[in-house]
Amino acid sequence: MKIKTISIIGGGSSGWMTAAALSKLCPHVDITLVESPTIKTIGVGESTLGHITKFLDLLDLKDNEWMKHCNATYKNGIRFTNFADENSGSFYYPFSLGFDTTYAPNGLLTWPELATVFPKIFTPNTFAEFYAGSNTFLCKFNKQTNNARGLLPHYDFHWDTAYHVDANLFGKFLKDSIALPNGVKHIFGNVENMSKDDYGNLEHLRLDSGITITSDLFIDCTGFSSLLLENFMQQKFISFDDYLLNDRAWACKINYDDPDKEMHNYTDCTAIENGWVWHIPLYNRIGTGYVYSSKFVDDTDALQEFKKHLYTTGSKGRVDNTDFSNISIRHGRRELAWVKNVVGVGLSYGFIEPLESTGLLTTHENIIKLVDILNRRNGGVSQLEIDAFNFSVENEIHKFRDFVSMHYSLSLRTDTHYWKHISQGMPFYPNKFQQMYSNLVGTMSTNFNWQADFPPALFIAAGMGLRPQSTAEMVLNKNIWGASKIEKLEIIKNKYLAYRSNLLKTINLLPSHHSFLKNTIYNNF
Repeated sequence: MKIKTISIIGGGSSGWMTAAALSKLCPHVDITLVESPTIKTIGVGESTLGHITKFLDLLDLKDNEWMKHCNATYKNGIRFTNFADENSGSFYYPFSLGFDTTYAPNGLLTWPELATVFPKIFTPNTFAEFYAGSNTFLCKFNKQTNNARGLLPHYDFHWDTAYHVDANLFGKFLKDSIALPNGVKHIFGNVENMSKDDYGNLEHLRLDSGITITSDLFIDCTGFSSLLLENFMQQKFISFDDYLLNDRAWACKINYDDPDKEMHNYTDCTAIENGWVWHIPLYNRIGTGYVYSSKFVDDTDALQEFKKHLYTTGSKGRVDNTDFSNISIRHGRRELAWVKNVVGVGLSYGFIEPLESTGLLTTHENIIKLVDILNRRNGGVSQLEIDAFNFSVENEIHKFRDFVSMHYSLSLRTDTHYWKHISQGMPFYPNKFQQMYSNLVGTMSTNFNWQADFPPALFIAAGMGLRPQSTAEMVLNKNIWGASKIEKLEIIKNKYLAYRSNLLKTINLLPSHHSFLKNTIYNNF
């Protein structure tokens, strides 16, 4: 198949992200985007992961060029509150290119050893502080810096930050600044009917305006409806319900009471009665929502639980004066992302609840894979490359499905029927982490590299209170270590605590996240 023309069906963030990347990086392809004038997109604010930096770099976009047009803020990590237990407090998953082992002579074994000998100092929430101290403390104290002077060790501002962004405005920015200037044709219309050729390819589609669209390749960006991929190409939906229980969400936008305190440089995830609440701080307001399971609470009671939580985060008035929208969640993927001459990008291919901000991640990662294929042979694509694309995107979405399910499977909460079912009655069989789960009943102290191929999981496991060594192992290892080993750990502890003290002094002198944004991004806007 030689691809010279592409039609993207659907606008929104996924459609215009696709159009911008293709028009920028595949100039040999003629691109048309068809957008419905009647279908509205969901816009409560999007949270991203560090992977989006690759996408922005490919588009040659600098922060001060696009962020102010999208009410974007920085995101240094994610804070999880009361996931381990009802009143377990918070821990952080900080973004980092790798583990900082400056004060860890035994690598990932060092913190478990310190936690064994000094459990009151090296508590579960200190794992992130120990191996990603700079970014963890930036999150913890809501400070920000580009680290131009290199005062914060092991902190790369470019790679160790992501963004909170208004996804609708992001799509509009990409449309106006990249896609349309690069020649993308923009047509408004609703798809009325479609037809296949003798080989099963989508031959053409007709709009309600009477326009007929033909292309070598069609990209489905129609969201949950998956108009082309699922409905027309008959790619069956494969549910993730066995892994992820939540199927509903209430969402709203609230104003700031005090942006200097509330404009966090992290996404806030708080577990409550029948699910969890997200807080995504944009520059102009907060996007927030409650993800829950309709099997355990109805929509009316869930809304009251959500409001009760929001009252604890700020003034009652801002909650009572906002509009709430209810969203149905359908976890899963279509059987194939690319079949014949149709490719699904974004929600049209698959979706995982937003606990780990995978919505835009799977979108831009799949776009990058598609661009890569179209560039390798100047638009020439074989079935082998289509199969490779399908294998890659399936592996990616399964990896993050398993990662998200891990946040529930490690919980010890039993305070409601929902949490008791999750922690005691719901089986989890994550493919990516089967070895991790088997190691939980093995010798953790000698297998602490159990997830070296997916570092984020280690931050979650440690933060959820998973003690890296059992009581028996603690006794055994102390006998094996002997006095000299304990003395060495004492030296490591003291060096680390001195380092942490100096690091906190530096962090304390930095501006708040809000102040940093005002001075570097929004100063003249």
